[in-house]
Amino acid sequence: MARAGRRRDEEISVSELLRETGATPRSLGEKPPDVRTREDDTGEGYRERLEQRAREAAAGQQRAGRRIRWISALGGAVVVLGSLVLIAVTSEGSPERQEATAPGLLAPATTTPRTTTAASPTPSPTPIPTPSPTVLRQTSSVAAPKSEPPPAATCAVRFVVKDQWNDGFTAEVTITNKGSGTLSPWTLGWTFTAGQRVTHGWDGKYSQRGAQVTVTAESWNTTLAPGASVTTGFNGAIDRGNPAPGGFALNGSRCDAA
Repeated sequence: MARAGRRRDEEISVSELLRETGATPRSLGEKPPDVRTREDDTGEGYRERLEQRAREAAAGQQRAGRRIRWISALGGAVVVLGSLVLIAVTSEGSPERQEATAPGLLAPATTTPRTTTAASPTPSPTPIPTPSPTVLRQTSSVAAPKSEPPPAATCAVRFVVKDQWNDGFTAEVTITNKGSGTLSPWTLGWTFTAGQRVTHGWDGKYSQRGAQVTVTAESWNTTLAPGASVTTGFNGAIDRGNPAPGGFALNGSRCDAA
């Protein structure tokens, strides 16, 4: 430009300035030129035209937005589908997947599944035997204890009342050794049952404590051989009858009443 070639201290005229800037000169008191108004900027249809332009602009923006959303959704679907395909291909190609989908898993329930790995086979559990119930037999009957027969008497005693009166009596006692051994000395005992009392005796030494009477041998009849007999007697007192005594025993062994 011409201005670019001037020095800064050079002056420029108004005509050159107007020519360079393209401005239109006018006097200070002159009325500014009228700006011509377009007919389509006024009138009754102006508002409708503005609203139509706004609707067209909004419709265009909506169409653009729908295209953007559709493109975004399509891109997301493609990404997801690609990821699923990649996962499926990776899983099918891995050895672990191939072992897990071995056809042995589809074997019938009645057959033994095949081992798909090279590991040592797992031993099958040993069945635990079911214990058979034990029946305890209980008997309700209780065995009665065996009763041993009483030992055989080794002697026999014959008790005879020779005489009796209101308050007394006389009795004779004969002792027989039925054992196989000789008795020396011998002692005979019995029990009164009605309160009888011995008052005097002979051919033996008499003693009494309560109802129990004891007779021991004298010096002349101290020995009693097997099968031999000895006789002794006494006088007694009675208060309420005179039944025969019981519980005869010779040297501690039971005697039969003859």
